[in-house]
Amino acid sequence: MAEIFMYNIKNKKAIEIKNICRTLYVEYREIDESEYSYKLSYLLKMSDNSEKRESGDIKNEMLYLIGFNDGLLNIFLKLLRSKKCAVTLKAVMTETNVNYTSYELYKEISAEHKAMQSGNSIH
Repeated sequence: MAEIFMYNIKNKKAIEIKNICRTLYVEYREIDESEYSYKLSYLLKMSDNSEKRESGDIKNEMLYLIGFNDGLLNIFLKLLRSKKCAVTLKAVMTETNVNYTSYELYKEISAEHKAMQSGNSIH
């Protein structure tokens, strides 16, 4: 089943995104700051490893999309746009990033976003 981790999304936008999730039968979870140092695989209950790693403040809104196929992803993104719920930082779960912490994911996609904005490559 598809799921979304939500970071720093508040008020009307949070309500709209939750409504989109309900419409599409997508689970959602608001990730608390106290969870930022755990691997995403642990938060997803894919691992028992509760080791804490580097953490810091996630300053921007962010979505982590889990178990989305291309069709569902396209519908979800279309609904976000139609509801004017822009979230700049979004990532789809991969074999690599599932081993990141929320904070590590934030740093990675923030750097990628900044690089794209400036026309450069991060890697």
